[in-house]
Amino acid sequence: MTRLPVVQQARARPPPPGPEVFLPTAPAEVRARGWTGLDVLLVTGDAYVDHPSFGAAVIGRVLEAAGYRVGIVAQPDWRTTKDLVRLGRPNLFVGVTSGAMDSMVNHYTAHKRPRSDDAYTPGGVAGRRPDRATTVYARLLREAFGPTLPIVIGGIEASLRRIAHYDYWDDRVLPSVLVPSGADLLVYGQGEKPILEIARRLASGEDICGLVDVPGTALAVPDLAMAMLEGRERGVVELPAYEEITVDKRRFAEFSRLYHLEHNGENARILVQPHGRGEKARFVVVNPPMPSPTTEELDRIAELPYVREAHPSYGGAHIPALEQIRWSVQILRGCAAGCAFCCITEHQGRDIASRSEASVVREIETLARKESFKGTITDVGGATANMWQMRCTSEEAHAACRRPSCVFPTVCQFFETDHGPLIDLYAKAKAVKGVKHLFVGSGVRYDLAQADEKNGARYLKTLVANHVSGQLKVAPEHVCEPVLKVMKKPAVASFERFRRDFERYTKEAGKEQYLVPYFISSHPGSSLEEAVQLMEYLQDNRWKPQQVQDFMPTPMTLASDIYWSGYHPMTGKPVHVTRDMEEKRMQKALLRWGDPKNRPLVEKALRKTGRLKPGEWLGPGMRPRRKPGASPSTAGAAPVGSGSREQREGRRTGPHRGR
Repeated sequence: MTRLPVVQQARARPPPPGPEVFLPTAPAEVRARGWTGLDVLLVTGDAYVDHPSFGAAVIGRVLEAAGYRVGIVAQPDWRTTKDLVRLGRPNLFVGVTSGAMDSMVNHYTAHKRPRSDDAYTPGGVAGRRPDRATTVYARLLREAFGPTLPIVIGGIEASLRRIAHYDYWDDRVLPSVLVPSGADLLVYGQGEKPILEIARRLASGEDICGLVDVPGTALAVPDLAMAMLEGRERGVVELPAYEEITVDKRRFAEFSRLYHLEHNGENARILVQPHGRGEKARFVVVNPPMPSPTTEELDRIAELPYVREAHPSYGGAHIPALEQIRWSVQILRGCAAGCAFCCITEHQGRDIASRSEASVVREIETLARKESFKGTITDVGGATANMWQMRCTSEEAHAACRRPSCVFPTVCQFFETDHGPLIDLYAKAKAVKGVKHLFVGSGVRYDLAQADEKNGARYLKTLVANHVSGQLKVAPEHVCEPVLKVMKKPAVASFERFRRDFERYTKEAGKEQYLVPYFISSHPGSSLEEAVQLMEYLQDNRWKPQQVQDFMPTPMTLASDIYWSGYHPMTGKPVHVTRDMEEKRMQKALLRWGDPKNRPLVEKALRKTGRLKPGEWLGPGMRPRRKPGASPSTAGAAPVGSGSREQREGRRTGPHRGR
């Protein structure tokens, strides 16, 4: 199979308009380009923001650069086909995405309450996309354009629902999204290469039914012979049938183990999962992943002619997601950590795809030339800020590897951890004319810096002294070892070591800076007892988190599979899970112990765990106190930490801490 470079010209066409022109969203914009129709129509649940951080814009620009005529319909009214047909029937196919988030995550909190806003909508207004948007859009497109127009679904919602999966909002196992949507193909992961191959082959005259072997895609067929698996290079893994895993949680855990071992593009096998019986029977076939973009390909994608603004039809309305990343630069994709609760590895892959230093500097130069630029680059990072240019150093080991994480339980001996190139990148980026400040806003994986004996300490010192905006985000997530083990996060000793380094380097730099640790409540493995221990740790350090992530199971993540089944897929051993909503609220309240509104829930949790005995009450600082005249109790809270006042009172360090 011949694979085209990401932006190779597909056919001879006039060059597209200049860099300040958006992809067409209305018939007049199509005509302005001299087109009589489209080759590809893209439908997205997000507002149309022509920026390299918005998936529909990236796919659209990649297809445009390859010579295809592309239009976008953003946030269509899903109660009618009117919006979907306004640009006409495309010649090749229509691509569908729910947007940058799973629509259910976008709509509901971890407690299943409707959200009041949507960061990807003008004005932050909620309700501009339907629940399960990918399925709703695909069905509506089929109604609008009939059975012969190929429909290709992609984006994170489709990617993480490519096979049967646990759905938190329905609280049951759902089939692959291919089944209810009726789509012809599903693109998972980083979609530029698969979508170009699909476009090329359809343009050459192939039927959509013959596109059964495109890496990074999945399909559903009524007869397995239609998938043409015989003679393929990769073997086939038959997963337990959808009907089996819906009724047997041990079987579901085994199913989870099987697919979590098939993520390495070099050795992943073809997955086949039966769905349904009789006339409704379907075989979901998941092809191996498409290789991650090379540095050269990622550079070309990042430097396509994005306008970097929201479409003018929004009248300049505030789009929160754009403002968050307007002055940031993405330098990598993928994540080698494979944290149990995170979908990035499942979606973008474990292999790190890094841009070149020259490309990053060119993008910063472009930003610095904008009139509205005030001199601050808010982030130079990605899924993990300090994984740039980190990769497996052994081709032989990588070809055979089935580890779900390159850094847990220990950093792999073959994983490159040298931070030296990243230090140099920061220096060159900071030296761009017009740049006054260059900050790292993405999360930092401190255990990677600690594993780098050559440049790790120098990286942390450089980071703290020069690239912290006042707050540095890190994610210890918990402090109890059993929970951290389930999460696949480093031990709390690693965080404490980093914390000491942060304080020392901050003091040496003469700055006032804060460490902002992120924690998760109600994660599998965390009972009320572990949540109380985490609260006691926070109290001892006088940390009062304002934002706490209550665990929300998202499709295909290891933690979600543990949550549903009650078993760890990799060991088969039972794991405690918190499914009761009141206990979830208690665990979150314990982490937000500094908020007086949480006092009733904190008190209830402390009584349930024996921290508060009869005759005791919560005194100042949410500490157990004995009521006057009550019998003495041997129970009580853990003692306040004996560290310095600065350590007890929070994250302030440096000579200006008193201000």
